Amino acid sequence: MQGLPGQTDDRFGQQLEPHTILPVQFFARQRESTWGAEQRLMAAILEDAVAIYSKPPPKASKARQILRETERWLRSNDRTWTFSFLRICEMLGLDPGAVRQTLRDRRNERMPLPVRPEIVRLDVPFEAPRRAAVG
Repeated sequence: MQGLPGQTDDRFGQQLEPHTILPVQFFARQRESTWGAEQRLMAAILEDAVAIYSKPPPKASKARQILRETERWLRSNDRTWTFSFLRICEMLGLDPGAVRQTLRDRRNERMPLPVRPEIVRLDVPFEAPRRAAVG
């Protein structure tokens, strides 16, 4: 069954007409949606890096190597690799500078201040501290 020629052109034109969406509608839809598989993977990578960076300095050489690689990854400004630190922060809506600063602050809080060595003069004879006798 064929309709009038004007009717088919109108339906065909409606199918090809682009849908207009405002930026507010587009970004609101993105914020409301749950994370996809890629974002969950990126969050897991960042979580693992934070866990490695937040641990006390390791003693084993392999663990020290992993820590160095993690530190290098966190400091990197490379955007060419899909899973670079900057790209992950962009995808997760995080400020890379704030993440880096927070990690540094947390590490500095955890690390004890270096102990200043006591100066021992060799030209003065050593006197043991005197204690009062009890008894």
